[in-house]
Amino acid sequence: MSGTGFELKQTSRAKPESGNVSRGILFILPSIVITAVSIILFSRLTSFTHQQQNTISITIIAAVILSLVGMAAMQVLIYRIVESRGDYADGAAPRSIRIGMTYSLLFSIIMSALLYPLFLFVLHFSITDFLYFAALLFLYSSTWVLVSAFWASGKYGATAAIFTFSYLVIFAFTYYSYQVDHTYAISGYTIGTAVLFLVFLLSSAIIFRRSETGHRFSEDVSKLSKLISQSSAAIMFNIFYVLAIFLDKIIVWVSQGIETGQGLTLAGPYTQGAFLGLVPMLSIGVVAYFTRRTQSLVDDRYNGTFDNIQKRIKEYKRIYGSCIWAVSLITIVLTVIVAFLSNYYINDPRVMRVLLTIAAGSGFFVLIIFNSGVLAIFGKTSTSTYSVLMIIMFELFTIPFVSLNVWYCSLGFLAGSFIGFLMSFVPINGLFANYEYNIFRLLLKTKIY
Repeated sequence: MSGTGFELKQTSRAKPESGNVSRGILFILPSIVITAVSIILFSRLTSFTHQQQNTISITIIAAVILSLVGMAAMQVLIYRIVESRGDYADGAAPRSIRIGMTYSLLFSIIMSALLYPLFLFVLHFSITDFLYFAALLFLYSSTWVLVSAFWASGKYGATAAIFTFSYLVIFAFTYYSYQVDHTYAISGYTIGTAVLFLVFLLSSAIIFRRSETGHRFSEDVSKLSKLISQSSAAIMFNIFYVLAIFLDKIIVWVSQGIETGQGLTLAGPYTQGAFLGLVPMLSIGVVAYFTRRTQSLVDDRYNGTFDNIQKRIKEYKRIYGSCIWAVSLITIVLTVIVAFLSNYYINDPRVMRVLLTIAAGSGFFVLIIFNSGVLAIFGKTSTSTYSVLMIIMFELFTIPFVSLNVWYCSLGFLAGSFIGFLMSFVPINGLFANYEYNIFRLLLKTKIY
């Protein structure tokens, strides 16, 4: 069995959708940056009334969440376009940005029109406040499009540098505007966010190579239907995990808003604890390491002698086990650090309780993202989608109990994440037990000989 080997030249057709992992990192890291900066920033702004603080919080957080949900499907398509070796191969990144920017503009206009009555008549926003929301919705939506193109093209360093620089600018503009007049703070934040978008836009024009031949925009759009049908499972996964991260918070905000008569109430211990509890998701850096470390093992999984294939399988399993422990350890360490800082600066047991519960759930959530890349190798993308959907179901299940204690909503996130992790982990153990059989069975199903 260790003699003559074989090599499959067309395995690229069966390339696993490990982009789930990359998209998870793409979403989580900017979200944590936004969370950290916003908490630090607005903790320094103490001249607002409760109503003003709530209005600013809704303006920013609603724009961030809606833009992430709205761009979830487009992020997948941008990945597919940039990685394409077919219709979009020539100048893929600029062409994907052009499609994404058009979509983000249309999405922002439509959502703003639909939400206008809600913001003015239920949330009691002024027209000026609503215009800030609409502007931020477009700026963030367009930024996610650009970030997707950068990330899909492997421009990780440039992405990190731009985010670091731009959020320092956001902090500076917001704080300076606040010093002039506290009501100008949202203006400064919006201007700083515009800088973030413009820096990404100008950088994309410099970094990405334009297509050698002209391509009509209408032709590029017409090819999307085929790409959408091929990427339906990944698109659903993307949408579900964005919703899963924010749904518990939305449920609490609506519940509290109904009680106070404000429509939505964002300020409070739950919001602080829930967002701080997301910081341990930085352990997803281990997932990025795993993806890069095992890339050659995955690409060559069908090539060589049977002994060579078995050696690669054994190495892959070893790295997987090590990374599972690494994610768990880093999550615990980050949770301890955030909990200590929260206790020192906030010192609210309600915040701490929510923080610890969400942090535990974040650890299992990252492992779901991690496992999605492994399951994709065996053609089991739908298992990852159901795992994330389980989180949403548990969060929805807590709705009747939120009026008793909002902490139950964070418990729903933890329970759903734990069950979702088991739903992805147990099948992987079964697939690993018969690794060779399962990967070659997938090969036969895809008929790529």
